[in-house]
Amino acid sequence: MMIIDTHVHIFPEKIAASAVSALERQYEIESCGSATVQGIISSMKKAKVDGSVLLSIATRPGQVESINNWISDTSKTNPNLIPLGAMHPDHPDPETEIIRMRKLGIKGIKLHSEFQHFYPDEERMFRLYEALSSDMVVVFHAGDEIRPLTKIHTRPKGLASVVDSFPELKIVAAHLGCHRCWNEVEQYLIGKKIFFDTAYVFPVPGYEHLTTRRITDIIEAHGFDKILFGTDYPFRDQSKEVDNILNLDIDEVHKKMILGSNAVKLFNIKNDTGSSEVITD
Repeated sequence: MMIIDTHVHIFPEKIAASAVSALERQYEIESCGSATVQGIISSMKKAKVDGSVLLSIATRPGQVESINNWISDTSKTNPNLIPLGAMHPDHPDPETEIIRMRKLGIKGIKLHSEFQHFYPDEERMFRLYEALSSDMVVVFHAGDEIRPLTKIHTRPKGLASVVDSFPELKIVAAHLGCHRCWNEVEQYLIGKKIFFDTAYVFPVPGYEHLTTRRITDIIEAHGFDKILFGTDYPFRDQSKEVDNILNLDIDEVHKKMILGSNAVKLFNIKNDTGSSEVITD
């Protein structure tokens, strides 16, 4: 069984500790591993994860190019790490940078509206979606833990509008469609052409917004072919999150789809022979 974690965050060695510490304070959470290249490689080995998709976030437009250079270099040195690049809604020339990202081997972008201050369905975002075309993936941080629901930027209704307006765009809504907005997920997104990942949704002590039964119900209603395994490493343990999928009350074929085969298709993950599988040691 191939396992691809589609929701992983790491940082350059010199800033990893401070970046994680800031996120721990902001969200009142604790990390479970080092958010470095070596940290994720060690975690993957322990959890028997074959590949991890690296999600990069630019909090300022001027960070975009340097982040994309680093994420590309990192993935070339470590072929089990699959690069998603950074983009910012206020970048002056997203079309040119997205062309450059393709040349760097970057598979798509991550957008985080709570840090980047945008709504997914506002008109200024459209040129960015058009530049991504049908070959690159856009992952949205959807919902939030610390903001009131009324102040969350990326919510299901807005995402549904983007799906309808850009039917060829490959869209992933993190956190099972929208963190803490799952009633709205069921109302606006279930069954649409959009992927959900499972990052940071399984219940843990002190954090039980969703039961395993509710998670299973949403997955089944949306469609097993549109669910991606994700952890939010280093804030969730990859080994435990793999077990969470394996323990779901669904059949083995659908577990394999969620854990790996859906991601292989979406991100066009290939080894050096051209077959659709990641390189393993």
